[in-house]
Amino acid sequence: MASTKQGAAAPKQPAGPVQKILRIGVIQAGKIVEERLIRRRESVTIGASPKNTIVVPASSLPRSFTLFELSGGNYQLMFSDTMDGRVSVNNQVMALEQIRQGGHAQAKGGKGNVMRLPLSDSSRGKVLLGEVTLLFQFVAPPPIQPRPQLPPSVRGSLITSMDWVLASSFVACAVINFGFVLYLKSMPIPRRVAPDVVPDDFAEYVPPAKIKPKKVNIKKLTEKGEKKAEKKGPAPKKSAAGGSKSRRPRKKAKPCDKACQDARAAARKARLAKAIASTGALKLLGGKKGSGPATSDLIKGGDPGRKLDSAFKGVSGLKAGGSGRRGLRVKGGGGTGKRAGIGDLGGRVGGPGKVGTGGTVEEKVPKFKFTRQKEKVSGEINRSSLGRYLRRAARGVKACYQRGLKRNPGLGGKLNVVIEVNTLGKVAAVSIDKDTIGDAGVAACVKRVIRRQRFPPAKGGTAEIIVPFVFQSSK
Repeated sequence: MASTKQGAAAPKQPAGPVQKILRIGVIQAGKIVEERLIRRRESVTIGASPKNTIVVPASSLPRSFTLFELSGGNYQLMFSDTMDGRVSVNNQVMALEQIRQGGHAQAKGGKGNVMRLPLSDSSRGKVLLGEVTLLFQFVAPPPIQPRPQLPPSVRGSLITSMDWVLASSFVACAVINFGFVLYLKSMPIPRRVAPDVVPDDFAEYVPPAKIKPKKVNIKKLTEKGEKKAEKKGPAPKKSAAGGSKSRRPRKKAKPCDKACQDARAAARKARLAKAIASTGALKLLGGKKGSGPATSDLIKGGDPGRKLDSAFKGVSGLKAGGSGRRGLRVKGGGGTGKRAGIGDLGGRVGGPGKVGTGGTVEEKVPKFKFTRQKEKVSGEINRSSLGRYLRRAARGVKACYQRGLKRNPGLGGKLNVVIEVNTLGKVAAVSIDKDTIGDAGVAACVKRVIRRQRFPPAKGGTAEIIVPFVFQSSK
């Protein structure tokens, strides 16, 4: 029974003749670095690209080269003039150069340096690809080995590999959470009540009011009212005009003669003089302690509301510009109270009589023409968006030329600006290739403007842009 089980477990071998498969060995630096069995009939490529069948990072090999090409179910060896080696053809070992000269191989596609040599199941050989050597032959496919497996005693099972402490804590947490959710489900949801609505249950907690009405004794009230009326006495009788007879008539004012009126005016004048004795400029205009001719003239007649011109008409000794030595005095002096003006300075200050303020002067910039010719680009850069960036930079270049025209109205010429743009879109370097303007200030200004600009990022390194700017003045 043991033999029967072993036979059932062994892989089944296909009946009939078995087609041979390609076996390839890679030798590099005198050592076999890889051995490959090509079980499926497909083309075999070699090179540095990871998409090849055999990946060899060698500098002498191309990125990808088809070494064995499948055509009609049979392999063909592909080799070029730079390859060397030996191949067994019809049980005869020949070099690749002999095969090429003997006409055993055909050019790929009828022309070119790549030749193709048909191979059979008995073919084998060696191909030299620079520092890499390939050995190939056709062999019977070895049986597919089953995947090795460990015995069940070593592999273990899910139960033996489980951490029971962690599993038990996880189950306990799950039970607690599930129970808490069930408790929340069983709780009643409170009904939302508007804040202005008083619940019906609220009346049950309010105790009834215990207020006893007071008894009123009407007899006592009437007796109190009669006693108060007796104390007040009889009410005053009203006259026919509706007024009360008990009201005293007003006393008539005594007539005031001339002496009385003069006394009242003198008292009023004294009160006004005392009030204005320490008031602002009037204190300065008067003499010591608020008395003097100015104060007396101001309150003359007892009328403080008079106009100042009439009040100061007779005042003498006043100065228009102050009492200092450097103050302006009225021409001629005399203390007439005349206001000092510009005309009073005649003979003391020289110069024209009238001074003009002048008009506004507009800064004139000569007319000019500014054009940006077609740029030249070397490198990979987004051409569709480059024009938008150059138009924005041209506005700053135009402003530089306008400032130069203010210094030299006849300024004109051509500037070829060379711009190097890096992979981030920043300006790496700016230079002037051609300058027929001859103004160092304009050239330096243009460089500063271009260096602050941003451009589309260059692909695969830096890109060079040559932009011609043409300036032409009207003068």
